[in-house]
Amino acid sequence: MGNIFEDIAQDIEVKPNKSKLVLKWVVRIAVILICGAFIFGQLKIKSLNKVNTFEKSLQENTKAIQDLNTKVVDGFKAVNGRIDKVYDDGNKSFNDYVTFNKEQLKMVIDYGQSNKDMLKRMLDFNTAEKAKTVETQLEQAKKDTTKTNFDSNIVVKKVEPIKK
Repeated sequence: MGNIFEDIAQDIEVKPNKSKLVLKWVVRIAVILICGAFIFGQLKIKSLNKVNTFEKSLQENTKAIQDLNTKVVDGFKAVNGRIDKVYDDGNKSFNDYVTFNKEQLKMVIDYGQSNKDMLKRMLDFNTAEKAKTVETQLEQAKKDTTKTNFDSNIVVKKVEPIKK
C-alpha cells in the first residue's frame, strides 16, 4: 500500500513539503475509512441475513403450530362426536330395555295366577335375548368408523444462535 500512496503523492506537484505530507495523510486516512466502512457494511449485512433467516424460520414454525392446533381441534370434535353417539345409542338402548322390562312385568301381573313355570322360563329367555341385543348395539357404537388422523408432516427447524 505504501507504493500506491507514494505514486499518488508523486504525481501531484505541490511545492511545499508540508502540503505533500498532509496530502499523503489525507489519502491514507480516506482509504482506511473507506475500507472500514466496507468491512462494517459487510458485517452488518451478514448479521441482517442471520436475522432474516431466523425470522423466516419463526414464521414457518408459527404456521406449523397453527396447523397443528387446527388438526387437534378437529380431532377433538370428531372424538367428542363419537362419544356423544355412543352415549346416545346406549341411552336409547337402555330406555328400550326398561320399556321391555315394564311390558314383562305387566305380563307377570296379568298371567301371574296361572302357569308360573312357563312364565318364568319365558321371562328368563326374553331378558337374556334383550341383554344380548343391547350389548351388540353398544359394541357396534364403539366400533364406529369415526377415527382421528393426525399427520406428522410438521417440520420444526433448529435455530442457530447468532455468533458475536
